[in-house]
Amino acid sequence: MTHQTSPKSTILERSRFSLNELPSAQRFEVWKDSINCIYSVDADRRTRREDFVADLDSWRHRDLMMVEARSCAQSFLRTSQMIASDGMDHYNVQLYTDGAVKSDAGLGGDVLKRGGLLLLDLAQRTEAQSSEQFNSVHLFLPRRLVEDHLTNPDDHNLRFLSERDPMVRMLFSQILSMHRHIHEFNDTQISVLQKTIVMMLSTCLNSAKGETNTTRALRQDIEKGVMIRRYFRENLLSQELTAETAADDLGLSRSSLYRLFKKHGGVNQYLRDMRLRHALKLLTDPTECRRSIYDIALECGYETDAGFIRAFRAKYDMTPGDVRAGHVPHARHRDDERIDKRYENWLHTLA
Repeated sequence: MTHQTSPKSTILERSRFSLNELPSAQRFEVWKDSINCIYSVDADRRTRREDFVADLDSWRHRDLMMVEARSCAQSFLRTSQMIASDGMDHYNVQLYTDGAVKSDAGLGGDVLKRGGLLLLDLAQRTEAQSSEQFNSVHLFLPRRLVEDHLTNPDDHNLRFLSERDPMVRMLFSQILSMHRHIHEFNDTQISVLQKTIVMMLSTCLNSAKGETNTTRALRQDIEKGVMIRRYFRENLLSQELTAETAADDLGLSRSSLYRLFKKHGGVNQYLRDMRLRHALKLLTDPTECRRSIYDIALECGYETDAGFIRAFRAKYDMTPGDVRAGHVPHARHRDDERIDKRYENWLHTLA
């Protein structure tokens, strides 16, 4: 009897970012420009000038994304301005197989050791530093997949989960194994693994000490912001969605709603950016390739494709047609075709 194996994933995407083909003097600036899609980075002069390396092995499967990173000592910063600009609302779970990361603002610790995990909330400010040389794996999960399972979903930014906890060690192994063997799984198996990881992560976080003096002081605005963003996600494509209807439905005053989204350029700007990110996701989705740009414009709240194209170009510095042709937004060094920067686009369209 012939043994039949299950079909592998039909929608898994993979990319490899590497600076190896560039002269040493150019590498750090190219890296800094690329990773600025999520973090602002800096390194000392010697690191920047002498054989700087940065390799990213990334894959994406629907709303799940992982990146294996290898690089040098540097600082990572995610500012309030970056949060307001890109609107990313993901959790980033990190593990290190070599080297370490530390943060003076860490919860439950300040240095990540092998076997432990670090959770970053990309809707909150983050600052950390990596060791001299490191290898790390980063799991990105949209907030909506995790927050309903958490007792305090907004209290875990820079949460260090100790390797002394057996559940944390099991989750560490699960994430690492999934990343290394992802090409062997079919789509159903990957979806099952994603749900398993979400539940294990939620268990680890719920058993951690959630509230601190800092998060307690910020809780009211954070919880309101999460509630509003969830409402916007669920009603994004409704033609009736406006700042006024949102305030009424959520039982908030309009002034309170406007204050919470002032850093995003206002409620209307935030909604426009969300709809354009949704459009970007549709334009890069192979299953949506037969849809016309006009049809996508209508779904995203634009009455004409001309108005949609103008707004899209203003945000991404390229047209919807450019994206359909394979160009990648956010990659400013477009003159160097040797570097695969698709991971940037994946981060911005993960939803």
